[in-house]
Amino acid sequence: MSEGKSKGKVLLIEEDDEAIGLIINGKEFYAEDGLIDIEVEDLKGFNIGSIPEGFLLHLFDGDYEWFISHNDEHVGIAENGNHIYRKYWDHKFGALEYVNAMEKAVKLRNKTNKDVGDSDIEDDGAHIFFRFSLFLNEDMPIETAYKRFKEIVQEIEGHTERLLEGEEISSSVLNDENKFVVEVLLPLFRSMGFIDVKYNHGKREFGKDVTFSEIDKFGVRRNYGLQAKVGDLSGEAGAEIDRIIGQIHDAFPISYIDTTSREKRYISDLIIAISGRFKDNAKDKIIEKINRHDVHFFDIDKIQELLATHMKKAIE
Repeated sequence: MSEGKSKGKVLLIEEDDEAIGLIINGKEFYAEDGLIDIEVEDLKGFNIGSIPEGFLLHLFDGDYEWFISHNDEHVGIAENGNHIYRKYWDHKFGALEYVNAMEKAVKLRNKTNKDVGDSDIEDDGAHIFFRFSLFLNEDMPIETAYKRFKEIVQEIEGHTERLLEGEEISSSVLNDENKFVVEVLLPLFRSMGFIDVKYNHGKREFGKDVTFSEIDKFGVRRNYGLQAKVGDLSGEAGAEIDRIIGQIHDAFPISYIDTTSREKRYISDLIIAISGRFKDNAKDKIIEKINRHDVHFFDIDKIQELLATHMKKAIE
């Protein structure tokens, strides 16, 4: 038995010219039918593209079971497994109803973002197993990839809740910026048919919390950015107004990376979306200072109008 060739910062363990395991950060992991059990704390120090083809990293993380791999088609792949034991299910919606809603959310995301694959449901009466694949097309540190996989699942769960909740969206969602984006805005834009809908989570977003695109009637791609805020925006709040103006100035000249093609893109329009209302001439003050016609202002009334039209939902 010997250490084989290096794959990035991952070493193969070989026996009789056959790869039987991996050395990751100096720690040996042996495979059974290509499957390697690994802990979350071991997901560091190498890129997801360094995982040799034919190996699956298998780990549990709270409610989820993950199978992480790499191949020529996708730099990173994760299969997410959700196991529901009906006996201990305590969600206000039934287990199968929840899973069916999640399957719908996965299908819609697959249609708009292309970063998830087909889902699979197994139901034996006592247990439900729900699985779907997630894809990355950019190489990155494994811990970053793992975090991104979890964020995609959280976005799908948020969409699932909106599908289940029926007509009303509660004030608790509208008062939490992450929930406002994940459970209201992202599902809304996907339902409207936009593509490459991506939540940037406040990291190097340069005025763009969310980016999304459409192909217009002329076959031209049009890219949008969105800056989100919960609550009202008052024209009297100088610091808040100045912060938004700074974000507007950053949003247009600084590019972002398209999640599907990995190409550099620039937005042509920016939306300021708030879960409250613009007060004390806030919009007029912003417009006066930016002198642009490609910035649009969505308050809760406009968002409600879109929700009613495209998702048949209402604000509580």
